[in-house]
This record gives sequence, structure tokens and C-alpha cells, in this order.
Amino acid sequence: MNTILQHAEWHLAHSQPAQLVDYFNPCTPFARQINLMTSRFRAVEDLCDAPSSHQALSDLRDALAFHLVRMSFWWDFAFCPRGATGVSNPNFLSYVKRHVARSYDDEAFFDLFTWQRHMHAGDEDQILIVGRDPGSPKHMPIYYGIDGARRFRFSLPGEAHEPHWACVGYRDFAAAWLAAWTCHCPHTSDGDSLDMHLRAEREHHLARIWHQRHFCKPCKATVVPAYIEACAQASTCRTPFGCMEFTHITGHLAHEVMDIASDTQSDLVGMFDDAGARSIAADAIAVVRLHANAYRTECLDPVRVPCAAGKRRMGLAGFRPH
Repeated sequence: MNTILQHAEWHLAHSQPAQLVDYFNPCTPFARQINLMTSRFRAVEDLCDAPSSHQALSDLRDALAFHLVRMSFWWDFAFCPRGATGVSNPNFLSYVKRHVARSYDDEAFFDLFTWQRHMHAGDEDQILIVGRDPGSPKHMPIYYGIDGARRFRFSLPGEAHEPHWACVGYRDFAAAWLAAWTCHCPHTSDGDSLDMHLRAEREHHLARIWHQRHFCKPCKATVVPAYIEACAQASTCRTPFGCMEFTHITGHLAHEVMDIASDTQSDLVGMFDDAGARSIAADAIAVVRLHANAYRTECLDPVRVPCAAGKRRMGLAGFRPH
């Protein structure tokens, strides 16, 4: 079996969207999920260009393209296919359209965020139910939906067979998930205080601004100030959810600092000095390296390797299929 076919078979077994993203568990790091999805899409796209490519691989590429778009809606981040994947926007959209043509549920989701042909456009009273919270009790499940204004909604405590929806909508799922558990907190056996739930919502409000910029690569002049700002916000977090989010936000920015320093052959101390942060440079350098290394370990695809030509591709070096 040739190498290309081996890689194709591996991706068909290990790069299905359901294996890469957990939409209803925001405690799974956002950065890891979007990095995995992007990396696997690039790899499968490259394999689809090979003469021995087959239909199943093209279907997987189309599905990964759709889920990248779905993730951009789910986490409310800016997404440009060409910038994130290297594929032109029209070609990328053609992949998405081919996928939704094969899936009624995915077509309904995509239509809600685009043309809204299946509902009254902008109608907040029309809600597409997207799922049930797997952590909610059976006798009082929490359902999530998206209304015609493209806002995430959650069901209020009440009868399981007839959900009643909270009036407030949210731009991203994690905000709706946190609000849902804040609302349901007095009605469950959850021991966390209401204050901690509300604090987690406030911390996520800060984190989601960074999520929106995930693919907006900073420049040399802005990356260190952004890293310092994120670290300052991280230091104020007191909830496990907020700490988790900012651990990966600061890690992502530290990784960007290291990449830009390498690309521009810049000295880290000089970069902090240029940002007006000379006083903390000596202590910060070690922390930046620590954050960047942790981010590479936890949030980057373990099968991604750079090819000789400089374009980031996928390989199986150092990785063993489970």
C-alpha cells in the first residue's frame, strides 16, 4: 500500500468531525478543537489532489469544511477560508454546499445562518433545536436552540416534554451554556454557588473576544501587548472555566510571540522593550516559553509537521494510530 493511500485510510478512520469536536462540552478547549479541525482539513485537502484519491476522502474534506464553518458560528469567531486553510473562498463554499446537500440536519443549520429559506427571516420566535445538554438530568433536561436572529437560546426549568425558552439570546454557544447552568443552578444538585456561575459568565465575556480573533494573526508591534493584556485578564479569573479558557488564550498568544520572534529573527527581550514592558521582560521570557510549549503540547495537532517547501502539511511522523 503506497504512502498516500495509507495516509488517506488513516484520516478516514481518525479525522471524522465527530472525533475532533465536541459541540456540547465547552470545557473541551476551543483552541485545540479548531486547530485540529483546521489541520486535518488541510491534510485531507492535500490528499484529495492526489491521483489515487477516492470519493470517501472527498466527502470527508467536504464534511470538515462544513464543520469549520459551523464552528465559526458556534464560537462566533472571524473565519476566512483562504486565510485559515489556503483554499479560495468559492472553492471552500463549494465543499460546504456539497456536504449540506447530503445532510438534512446540517443543511438546516447552514440555512439558518445564511439565507433562512426554511423560516421567517430574523424571527426570534422560531427556534431550531440543536441538542440536549448531556450533563443535564433526565427529569429536567436542558435543550439548546438557535433562533431566527441567529442567537443561541436555552430551555428554562420545567417539563421535559415541552421546552420553554429563555428570552435572552447569545452570540456563542458557550455563553448560552454558562447562562443555562446559572439559571438551572438552584434546580439541580450542582454545589457551585450562584456567584461562581455569574463570575464564569463574566470571565467568558472577556475570553470570547480573544476567541473571535483566533485567526487574526497579530504583527510584531501588537503581539506582546496582546499577550500582556491577556495575562492580566487571566490573573483575575477565579472560576475553573475562566482559568481554562485563559490558559489557552495566553498559550496561543505566547505561541504567536515565539513564531514572530523566529520569523523576524527578533530578540524576545527587545520585543518586550519595544512594547514598553522592559521592567517585566527578564521574568516574562521564561513564562512566554512555558506558555508556548504547553500550548504546542495541548492544542496543536500532534500529526502536523512542516514540509521541506515551507507549506504546512500533515504527516504521520511520530504518531501512532490508536
